[in-house]
Amino acid sequence: MKFLFLIFFSIEVIYANVEKPSILIFNQYDEDLIGTSVANHFPSKDFVKGENINPFLGSLDSLKNPASGRMFLVKDLGSELDVDYILFHQISGDSNRFMLEGQMFNTRSGGLIKRRIVEITNYYKGQMNELKLWIGDVFREVDKEWVSQRKQVLYNEPSQIIQDKTPEGAMARSLLLPGWGQFYSDAYNSGIVFSGLESVLLTSVLVSYLNYNKSVQEFKKYSKLYEESSEQIEFDKYRVLSNNEWEKHKKYNSALIYTSIASGSLWLINGIHAYIVGPRPKKDIIQKWDVAIPKQK
Repeated sequence: MKFLFLIFFSIEVIYANVEKPSILIFNQYDEDLIGTSVANHFPSKDFVKGENINPFLGSLDSLKNPASGRMFLVKDLGSELDVDYILFHQISGDSNRFMLEGQMFNTRSGGLIKRRIVEITNYYKGQMNELKLWIGDVFREVDKEWVSQRKQVLYNEPSQIIQDKTPEGAMARSLLLPGWGQFYSDAYNSGIVFSGLESVLLTSVLVSYLNYNKSVQEFKKYSKLYEESSEQIEFDKYRVLSNNEWEKHKKYNSALIYTSIASGSLWLINGIHAYIVGPRPKKDIIQKWDVAIPKQK
């Protein structure tokens, strides 16, 4: 009986000594808009709400060493309030998109041990869900329902998005037919401009070629008549006509070269432009998670 009593007593002592990790939390967002407190979703953690958020509002990246730049502040808060960790959250955006930044500090070392920045399309209760996913990832307590809630609206990674239209597809179409890629990307104004300019230049190339070819044929004809002439009047006449066609041939040859260069250059520019304005649906859905676990120096 005494042996059983000692066993139960030892178990009670062990569990009594296991304390919840205490976390000082600073939030820069409208808690009324987000809803319930994140603490309700992590009952195994002891959250303490911070009051003065101002020391954490400055840009972390502006510090010489982001990992340890707030070391003294974090240590002082940890000692003063007897907490193990500090979590800082900042949410900004509008009804369409928002950006969440989360920072986690260890009060014993004073260093930044985890950071996440995510820019994402707003979805139903998305801000609270992203907070839960972030804090859950920090403490390895991610609920499958939170992941499912996000998957119902968003893709996990941009690489998983199957795009019906792509920038490459737009460029290929414009290289095949100027303006097609722009129309494909719903950039109708630029599509009209490129297709119109290219049509004018191609028409100029064709006209220059036809005139060049005609002047060459006329030059050959008058040169032959000049050689076959037996009268001085005919000599003079066909010599003038030959010279005129020669000058025309040079003029149309130059026009053919320059219009061809202009047309080819515009064709290439049109393809590059189509790629630039090409559809990129992943930007309208989600950007990749920017996760950084800095090392203290």
